[in-house]
Amino acid sequence: MELWKGTVKGYNKYGEYKGTYNATIMKYGSLLYIMKLSFFSISKGEKREENNYLKEKLLYSSSIIVLKRKFKKAIILNTKTKIVWVDIYKKEEIKV
Repeated sequence: MELWKGTVKGYNKYGEYKGTYNATIMKYGSLLYIMKLSFFSISKGEKREENNYLKEKLLYSSSIIVLKRKFKKAIILNTKTKIVWVDIYKKEEIKV
């Protein structure tokens, strides 16, 4: 069973940190992979920011590479670092 987890921090146009994008890819059946997307926002002072860009959306594909590409395209905020993908079972990191 394959399980990949990808994370990247999101920043607005002023360079302020707004939250973290997360994706989890796991095997679904014998040929398909399923990816679950989420965005965890932060609150700052009295002004609470809730970004609902990605709300537990599910994507299906037969290729992990296609799902990783879809995650990269789904990011709305600016990113300062590359997406880090971790293979949970093998404990290896891949930066894309």
